[in-house]
Amino acid sequence: MTATAHRRVAWVCMALAIVGLTAPLGCGRSLAEPFAAANPDDPAPRRGGMLRVASFQDIRNLDPAGPSDGLTLQPQHLLFAGLVDLDEHGQVVPELAERWQIEDEGRTVRFFLRTGVLMHDGAELTADDVKRSVERALHPSTPNPNAAYFEGISGFRAFAEGKAEHLAGVTADGPHVVAFHLDAPDATFLPMMAMHTLRPVCRSAGDRYDDAWLPCGAGPFMLRPGDWRHGTSLRLTRFEGYFRPGLPYLDAVEWAWNAPQLAQRFRFESGELDVFRELTQSDQTRFAADARWRPFGHALGDIRAYGELMNTRMPPFDNVEVRRAVAAAIDWEHVRLLKPGYITVSTQPIPPDVPGHDPDLACQRHDVAAALEHMRRAGYPFDPETGRGGYPEPIVYPVYENGLLMLTAQLVQQELAKIGLRLDLRLVSWQAFLTIQSRRDGAAMSQANWEMDYPDPSSFFDPLFTTAAIPPAGYNSAFYSNARVDDLLARAHREFDPRRRRELYREAGEILCDEAPWAFGYSYHEYYVHQPYVRGFAAHPVWPLDVLRVFLDRAGPALAQRLAPPGSARP
Repeated sequence: MTATAHRRVAWVCMALAIVGLTAPLGCGRSLAEPFAAANPDDPAPRRGGMLRVASFQDIRNLDPAGPSDGLTLQPQHLLFAGLVDLDEHGQVVPELAERWQIEDEGRTVRFFLRTGVLMHDGAELTADDVKRSVERALHPSTPNPNAAYFEGISGFRAFAEGKAEHLAGVTADGPHVVAFHLDAPDATFLPMMAMHTLRPVCRSAGDRYDDAWLPCGAGPFMLRPGDWRHGTSLRLTRFEGYFRPGLPYLDAVEWAWNAPQLAQRFRFESGELDVFRELTQSDQTRFAADARWRPFGHALGDIRAYGELMNTRMPPFDNVEVRRAVAAAIDWEHVRLLKPGYITVSTQPIPPDVPGHDPDLACQRHDVAAALEHMRRAGYPFDPETGRGGYPEPIVYPVYENGLLMLTAQLVQQELAKIGLRLDLRLVSWQAFLTIQSRRDGAAMSQANWEMDYPDPSSFFDPLFTTAAIPPAGYNSAFYSNARVDDLLARAHREFDPRRRRELYREAGEILCDEAPWAFGYSYHEYYVHQPYVRGFAAHPVWPLDVLRVFLDRAGPALAQRLAPPGSARP
């Protein structure tokens, strides 16, 4: 089949995918050829052009102080710059602060801001802006699920409870010097500051969270009025006043929301998308196996934890024996076979490529006999031969439209039926799923996943399993609380000896494995691919879309001609 014929088939298949019709057999053809770079031998960056990406989901919010998820993180990282950032190795490096200084035996971290840094509104960044942004993000009226990360800042509790007007532990010590005073030395404080939560926002944000605010920061891209069409698209435009001269190279980045995965693939092959992130299993296999596309594919590390979340405040999972039964009943090897090569069975809280992963931790294991015994101890004995017994009520299990997770939901449903737990799968939107999961009485059981915010075990333990992170304060949607775990994790923050820190996290992990707020399952390393004309693109260990130094090297009018639908007028 010629390249032109490939494009024609892609247009037909894409049209069918968009209207929801079954694609003909011809849509299973081999992949179209990539769009080559115009100047592949010239490494010099070129300015201009708009990078186009898409997602089958939608975003709820862009404010760094508000609720966030892995998808929202993509545009947030481009809109807002922090005092520090994480480099391509995951190490903390200066950003808006040109340097920092640790004082008072680790209880004070003083940041020295770069002078002349402009915000998107043209105002110069000052220490007062940093303090205002921090207080706005951590104010009790802000729906900030990451606030618990920063409870070690002096005065946090009084401020969060509304007993103090200002956060005592953050001080502006001059126009360009801001200090954070901590109750105790914290080994995780600097990497936590690389997160988006406390990144400075423009003065138009005020000192209190407001959903109507047009996001405005100091990042390399800015949002213009009218460029965010909720549910449809988002366009960010290069900020000409960005403090790094000459960057970014792109004119703009645009996301298309609620785009089905199949439609994304056809748009990518036809040159309408520049980066394709949400590949199905079959597409991953095809792109990775195709010698023409293989040089432009990226496999991320195992930095995502997946499993089954059980709400410890709702029956039957308020009974620890039922949770233990679930953890023992699921054979995660069956899940691995859904995407061999991309899924790593990892039945513990920390994924394999995150610092703090303990390969020797004896955690949850597949054992159906043990699962049945746990059900008996819980008071719900089940006879697999007759199908009698078990928990008497169906358990509503919300799931959102995602190829892999819809498959794992059905597999888990089958596994748990073998021990007398019957799941009632309910398909909901991504936004509805997040809302349901964050409510105390929302979902007894649901799929769980978490991606590394910064390279440290606290990035998983603290937001998912501490009492302080129970919604709405955080992401502990298992509503799990254990005083011993809280104490171990607090001590790990104050511990700078690597060996002792590992011991503390290991003990916390052992408790979580036993009490099973999650049935810990696997890690998944995402695979995505880009067009050859997208130059300077590299997978970042933390940020899902790092395009500061990406540039487009398209063939100009020739590309526009190739993109025209069959039979249309040529440009």
